[in-house]
Amino acid sequence: MLDSGTILTGMGVGLGSVAAEVFRVKPVTTLPLAAKHSGDEALELENLKAAISAVSLEMNALAEEAGDISAEIFEALIMLLEDEELFETASVQISQGWNAGTAFINAVEEYANIFAGDATFEERLNDIRDLARRVAASIAGISLGLDIPTTGRFVIVGEDFSPADTAQFTEAVVGVVTIQGGPTSHTAIICRSKSIPAVVSCQQAQDLVDGMRVLVDPVGDRVVVDGQESDITEALSFIAKSDDPIIPVRANIGSLEDAIAASASAADGVGLFRTELLYLSAKTQPTKQAQVASYTEILKAAPVGPIVVRTIDAGSDKPVPFLDMGDEENPALGVRGYRLIENHRNFIVDQLESLEVAREQSGREVWVMAPMVSTYPEAIEFAELARKAGNFKVGIMVETPSIVYQIAQLAGVLDFISVGTNDLSQYLFAADRMNPALGAMLNPWQPALLRALEQIATVSQKAGVSSGVCGESASDPAFAVVLAGMGFQSVSSSRSQVGIVRQALSSVTKEQAKEVFEAALTGLDADQAKSAALQALAAFSAK
Repeated sequence: MLDSGTILTGMGVGLGSVAAEVFRVKPVTTLPLAAKHSGDEALELENLKAAISAVSLEMNALAEEAGDISAEIFEALIMLLEDEELFETASVQISQGWNAGTAFINAVEEYANIFAGDATFEERLNDIRDLARRVAASIAGISLGLDIPTTGRFVIVGEDFSPADTAQFTEAVVGVVTIQGGPTSHTAIICRSKSIPAVVSCQQAQDLVDGMRVLVDPVGDRVVVDGQESDITEALSFIAKSDDPIIPVRANIGSLEDAIAASASAADGVGLFRTELLYLSAKTQPTKQAQVASYTEILKAAPVGPIVVRTIDAGSDKPVPFLDMGDEENPALGVRGYRLIENHRNFIVDQLESLEVAREQSGREVWVMAPMVSTYPEAIEFAELARKAGNFKVGIMVETPSIVYQIAQLAGVLDFISVGTNDLSQYLFAADRMNPALGAMLNPWQPALLRALEQIATVSQKAGVSSGVCGESASDPAFAVVLAGMGFQSVSSSRSQVGIVRQALSSVTKEQAKEVFEAALTGLDADQAKSAALQALAAFSAK
């Protein structure tokens, strides 16, 4: 039993705090034991197909309820669920006598045995296992809905929450604590988008029990047993001192619905249009006419300002059916992003040419950038392709450490760069962003990442290349101020965070933002860097 006043440390998500009663999320309902079928293989195959279809519909419904932030996550899950290879493996299990539910679970475990020890796959495996349980449950007529209160006020506590879990959060969920996870976990992303105070990667939370009262204090990166309002780490109060932020704040989108919603915010255009979301369920390559129609509709609906479009960012961990990509031992280090040019040049060219027609038809200002560019020749090649295809500003994503050292040589070649902090952290620290055990390594306040970002901003400025950040870290208002202090010329956040990020960037001058960044550099670890930056920000807010 934890004593009153005990402090549990983790990584905070959000700027608000909340004190409420603990509700431990119970383990998922026990499924029927593994069993053989009665001999009717055709019936079992039909049962499996029907269950997969039912769970796919459920995932689509949850995606709609969860909003734009979860769209990419749910699209990828549905692709995994409907994977033909996985179905064939399950079919073999049925031919060996296992019933449909058992066969699908066994098929997933076959994959688990093949990829045991691969951290990238093992994190994804948790999601696949969750889907397998849902398929088996559908066949058995069992509901796997989370048993979460719908009334009252509770801090829910669990190991971590799958995308399907987070989509079921009720209004009674006022705080979240997870034992695993990190700043880019599904839980963190959803809680940030819904403004639910959370602390993730809190190992000691395993000792919390129902009925305890706790204070979830994200600003202090902690949970306090029996914590009171007087224990709350003072949250920053951003008071706008000018009508406009010191640098533009754009929105991240991935669909027409996102574009429409972003237009209702104060976003200055779009900083990241994830085009791959339009293709994740396409069985055949869309025609140029179909692409033009989709792009034109989205461009017209997007918020006023430049629209930065990322060409397709797919890989074996984010498969697109018509690209026919094989499995890879380590997808994070494999053929993904712009590396698709080797075998799918025609599609990337089609995409760029379709965007040009859509640009003309919509009358919008379109910038295009390629993901996962790692070398000078790749950047040159993409710039040539893009300029031949249309009248765009041309840039690249900076996600690999290697390209950081060649930005200076790209003066006159690129118009802009945009940093993806999630992937840059992954490669900088050799820490898989999908591995919940490594969440702390991906904290954007890590001093090494701060210095890498500073170098990118400085070199870009000297090269005359506009620089921005569109990674998840830009949705943190305090970190957005730090980015502006480094010299970045724009940030792009989830649309739910556009307002608070704009407010934060309207509460300081560029000189003050630089002082906040310099304060962060004094920290020797992520906690010290964040604390120093917040103290500097608080001092300016008080003036």
